[in-house]
Amino acid sequence: MKTFVSHLSVPAPPLLALLLALFASVGVLAAPALAAGGENVGHVSRVMGAAFAVQGNDLRPLETSTLVRRTDVLKTGPEARLEVTLLDETKLTLGADTVLAVERYDLGRQNGAGAVLLRLSKGVFRVATGQLSALRGGPFEVATPLAVIGVRGTDFWGGFLAEQELSVLLISGKGVYIVNDGGRTEINWPQEGVVLRSATVPPPAPSLWSPDKRQRAFKTVSFD
Repeated sequence: MKTFVSHLSVPAPPLLALLLALFASVGVLAAPALAAGGENVGHVSRVMGAAFAVQGNDLRPLETSTLVRRTDVLKTGPEARLEVTLLDETKLTLGADTVLAVERYDLGRQNGAGAVLLRLSKGVFRVATGQLSALRGGPFEVATPLAVIGVRGTDFWGGFLAEQELSVLLISGKGVYIVNDGGRTEINWPQEGVVLRSATVPPPAPSLWSPDKRQRAFKTVSFD
């Protein structure tokens, strides 16, 4: 799996301490794939706490109505939440201490099928897809260090409730597939999920999550 590399300019106080705390645990951020100058792909519809977008040397605090660009790396701080509404009305919600890049967002505007690729480095997220017909058959995928999650018109939650343990829960809709170097599995029934601990072991068959486990996942992306 790719890692993200970025070179950040040093901000002036008083943001320095906060930004260092936000970014110190991330490691490196993506570079060649995340070139500067991406077009707008949506906007911030809700935010709670500290959230930023990074693109090249550009570091932007995120507030309600702030535009989000293709190739932005979105970052949230401790106890933060961020909701982005994409152009096709997809709702993307990030929990605390999350790093996610909008690596590709084509919507079929060019020749051939469009595609969406989000890349999660750490943290948790929820995706409720919008008008996937705009992709004209192209894939909508979320890449993570352990697997790629493919979306087929759905509302789902995913991320790392524990270190090196990727969880995926189908909330509603047509389902998702999870594929890694070991194989592939599909979640087709709401309230079912999977937990992966390796990028090379086949993803397990989905199982019904308990109400407590589902609630734990929902709480990580809740604004309440």
